[in-house]
Amino acid sequence: MVIVNTCGFVDAAKEESIRAILDAAEVAHARGALVAAVGCLVERYRAELAAELPEVDLWCGLDTAPLLAAMEGLAAHSSRARSSDPVRRRERPVSAYVKISDGCDRRCAYCAIPLIKGVYEAEPADRILSAAQAALVAGGREIVLVGQDTSRWEQAGWGGLQRLLAELSGLEPAPLWLRMLYLQPDGVDDALLEALAQHAVPYIDIPLQHASGAVLRRMRRAGDAEAYLALLARVRSMLPGAAVRSTFITGFPGESDDDFEELLAFVRRADLAAAGVFIFDPQEGTAAATMPDQVSFALATERAARLSEALDTTAADYWAGLVGRRVDILVERGTSRTDGEAVGRCALQAPDIDGRTIVRGVKARRGDVIAALVTGSLGYDLEAVGGEA
Repeated sequence: MVIVNTCGFVDAAKEESIRAILDAAEVAHARGALVAAVGCLVERYRAELAAELPEVDLWCGLDTAPLLAAMEGLAAHSSRARSSDPVRRRERPVSAYVKISDGCDRRCAYCAIPLIKGVYEAEPADRILSAAQAALVAGGREIVLVGQDTSRWEQAGWGGLQRLLAELSGLEPAPLWLRMLYLQPDGVDDALLEALAQHAVPYIDIPLQHASGAVLRRMRRAGDAEAYLALLARVRSMLPGAAVRSTFITGFPGESDDDFEELLAFVRRADLAAAGVFIFDPQEGTAAATMPDQVSFALATERAARLSEALDTTAADYWAGLVGRRVDILVERGTSRTDGEAVGRCALQAPDIDGRTIVRGVKARRGDVIAALVTGSLGYDLEAVGGEA
């Protein structure tokens, strides 16, 4: 069985998911395998997809029970499964994502997540700790906590993020790094920053989305440029040298030239280490899809390009500022026999979404931690040499 995990957040992701389903079906059916489509796109558009894509053998949204049942059935009846079949060696895990919540109650005007995932629901602490423990026992070095609204996590009668981070850092074996992604700005208070300073890497992923107060109100979000700059100053006072990552949207309905210039001025002062830029994509069922004063796609695209250029410039300054510093590198690709070059990340780089660090002059395997001196930067990437050189 070939399983395609789909995304239904924006139109580009929907189109990519459908292409992936069709590609998987062509390959799988040629080999006599089944195709299952799962995930958010299926959760929201199952009936429409089933009518248009007869190539798919099993549709499964966010409830994985039908998928698991089908896989158990295949395993029980497959004539190919033999104990003598060679077992492919799995790569040693380096980072593990652990979900601490799902869904969202915020109802931002542009966002379809509540329509797909439903209301906010925190994962129980014991389930989070168990998942992290399993990843560490399997050889993982980094635990990355994820959810749509991670800064909100709390369990009645147990505690909040302060206790959760402390419990995670105390696991055996202990994680090398703890990292939290997607902290909503109004949830980043001094108590959380203190807990991050004590137990996690100095990395803040905080989706600001815009800097114009007028645009943010139409988005149904709080804050403005000055409030966000004050928040970032507080972050850096408690997490010196922290890498701050964010996301922004251009072309939201009613975004004026002045609103966009305010956003540009903000990112030039915010000193962000990384950021994603999205062009507003109206999603059916969201409030923003039918708002007046829709911005043309061409103008939104032009603004996105200008914003990305400004963000690239400020980010390059941040990473260049690390040159000459000694850092620990978590190796994701070990040294080959030919080039003596390892690839990994320092604590300021999140897996999958940020840059990487190339380390020369070392012998290392995947999962090793090596001390290195940063010798250069190229955009979001770093160059380093191993040892005390």
